Amino acid sequence: MFNAVDVEKQALEIRQKNNIQTYGIKDIFSLIEDMGIDMIRYPFGKEVLCGLSSVYRDKKVIISNSSEILTREIFTVAHELGHLIYDFDQNRQGVKVDVDIENDLRNSVSEERADYFAACLLMPKEKIENFIRYELKKSLDDIKALDIVRMQGEFNTSYASTVLRLTELGLIRKVQKNQLFDERNQKSSMLLFRMINADEGLLRATEKIEVPTRYLYYLVSNYENGFVPYTALEKAFNLIGKSPAEEFNNKGEEFDEDEMEENLDEVFEY
Repeated sequence: MFNAVDVEKQALEIRQKNNIQTYGIKDIFSLIEDMGIDMIRYPFGKEVLCGLSSVYRDKKVIISNSSEILTREIFTVAHELGHLIYDFDQNRQGVKVDVDIENDLRNSVSEERADYFAACLLMPKEKIENFIRYELKKSLDDIKALDIVRMQGEFNTSYASTVLRLTELGLIRKVQKNQLFDERNQKSSMLLFRMINADEGLLRATEKIEVPTRYLYYLVSNYENGFVPYTALEKAFNLIGKSPAEEFNNKGEEFDEDEMEENLDEVFEY
């Protein structure tokens, strides 16, 4: 088991330290970068994996699958941040891969804790209560499916995780939870979003490829210093949808495309 109070406190401290005044976190990807963690987004394909976290040579990295719908990707990033905080230290550096967060929760304290941390970070109790009181202006008993959608738009969370968070906090009863899910199932999330002109982007995958800019500098530097052949450089750039030719042309430099492919397997294995 884990100490839920301590996890909630940790999540709130991160929000305070990063001066998050809004109800929800508007851009969790930027937040991760602001915390000094390398944030990588890549379209691995739907249902391949949710994301992974790693610490290598004391550098923290989070990778998310942008082929998953945006709300799922956002929750995964918060979940992976939980892993970095609780599951890595100087003696435990490696990779934590989450293929299916929902199923992983069943038998792992580590996964359960990371999931709870993500919920606390994205949907703090006080912020949820204030949003319902001041923005929805409703009593808890009167919350309907469209209200959940409005909360989704503010907290950037899925319908299911929002309803489950309300239940977890004791703000709604189990009967009401079931009613909210029934209402969603009858209409579908997309229809509910369109009924109030909510941003449907939360329900779609972005398929984005984003890597820290300095990673590209590393690639170019390694090529310029003769550590990797051009073919290796080109293959790495192609993986992120870019061309090394453009990078060099922007710098006013020339390169030799006919370099030997020495040690290519070693480069990509590393």
